[in-house]
Amino acid sequence: MPQNRRSVNKLAHLHKLLCFERAFPASLAEQRKARAQLLGFEDRVMALPRTDRSKLWDSGIAGTPVHYRFSFEVARWLARRAPGEVSIDWAEIRDTTRLDELLTHLLQASEDEHFDGGYVSSRQWIETAARGRSGTDFDWLLAQLQDKRLQPFWSQLYDAADLPLVWNLQSSKFSKSKNVFAVDAIRTREHGMRKRVRNVKKEIQRPFDFVARLSARDGARLVDVAMASLAARHRETYHFNYANAKEVYLADVGEGVAIAVFGLLPKYRFPLECTMGYLILANGVPIGYGGSSIVFRQINTGINIFDEYRGSEASYLWVQVMRVYHALVGCTRFIANPYQFGADNTEGLKSGAFWFYYRLGYRPVLASVRKLAGREAARMRRNNTYRSDIKTLRELASCDMHLTLPGARAGDLFDERWLETSSMLANEVLGAAGGGTRDAAARNVANGVARDLGLRSLHRWSASERRAFTNIAPLVAAASPHGWSTEAKRSMRTLLRTKGGEREARYAQLLCKHDKFLNSLRKACRRADAE
Repeated sequence: MPQNRRSVNKLAHLHKLLCFERAFPASLAEQRKARAQLLGFEDRVMALPRTDRSKLWDSGIAGTPVHYRFSFEVARWLARRAPGEVSIDWAEIRDTTRLDELLTHLLQASEDEHFDGGYVSSRQWIETAARGRSGTDFDWLLAQLQDKRLQPFWSQLYDAADLPLVWNLQSSKFSKSKNVFAVDAIRTREHGMRKRVRNVKKEIQRPFDFVARLSARDGARLVDVAMASLAARHRETYHFNYANAKEVYLADVGEGVAIAVFGLLPKYRFPLECTMGYLILANGVPIGYGGSSIVFRQINTGINIFDEYRGSEASYLWVQVMRVYHALVGCTRFIANPYQFGADNTEGLKSGAFWFYYRLGYRPVLASVRKLAGREAARMRRNNTYRSDIKTLRELASCDMHLTLPGARAGDLFDERWLETSSMLANEVLGAAGGGTRDAAARNVANGVARDLGLRSLHRWSASERRAFTNIAPLVAAASPHGWSTEAKRSMRTLLRTKGGEREARYAQLLCKHDKFLNSLRKACRRADAE
């Protein structure tokens, strides 16, 4: 291998090592040294010859660029939080048709002839239009798309343009090298990493002394850390793109590790489910993340540890993530979909992710797969060098896996395919509601549900509470609440108001306890499936 190539690989390896030491230091001196070197790491990068620096592109390291086609939501975040750092990557644009469609909506009437006549390219037009304004061409473009009333319209046009961007991480606080949520004290790891707990279910149920809900200011800071941790790695997730800075929870799980859970902004919540994201931090360094879908007493979620922190304590941390969710909402069933451990996921298949979940107590839901897993586990116990082959791993990854806590009942399960079935039922309810328009039909359904539940007026409800009520009302109507008991109706009124409130976790807590809604909607879905 050429000397310069070895130097680049060596530098990338050093960066990875320093990231790990900053998150899991053996001593305070090691942490201070790792932090100092990371803060100055771009100097090492810039000292490389230009051709060598290009080998570090898209690494997320300070001093390097990230090339990616971010969604409108991430682009908006970049424009707000990283002004001057992002530019349009014109070299990657082969066809400007979609971009031109976006630009036509920014034209003043006096400019139409010039632009439509083909006298200028998209790039030339933006450069002329942005003349005299500070910032990059990207900054100018996003500044034109800030009208909140037109946000859905801008989002569609921007995403259709599929605009390639280049994010310059030189001096950026959001590079992997610098992106940290400040903490009051650093915790060291003199005794190394924590091992998987023996009694996983008992640990998940172990209560926290305190789970903090952060101030809106600190919540916004943590949302920025979460967004940057993914964007620098060519990733993004709905849970962070629409995170609610006013609903961010932080749980201390010891040894300097904390788990942050993010609620969604009311406008972007799903009608029935409670969707939340989480970020794992070690001494303030983001080391992993995931999302979750909570419905009734179950939660579908998974874990992703960033490459720099593989080999730390993933098993222990995954149990702590489940513990945090159990503390927040009271769920008793955890679901892992096949993708998490290998279905259509070659990396997950080869890594043996199935056994990661299996050792923690997850079991396949299909009896045939459960028996196969039992036979494979027995073979591994008899021979510690035995490994399941790829064919077997594919069979093992052919169905969901569940982990159930004591007290969980089979009757509590809301089959995930019923989310689609209940949506179909909502469609039928709306179709039968009349009104002439879809909005009128939705209002008719909402008014009917309000009457069935004894809600005299929504006058004192906030706009977001009323919107959430209208969104979920067709699903409630499908559960036929008019025949419920007075107590079931009363608790349902409280439940539905929390859906659009400031804390959706409160909605998830109440949904977890509403047996009547669960059983009624399950019955309606089963009946629809049988027809």
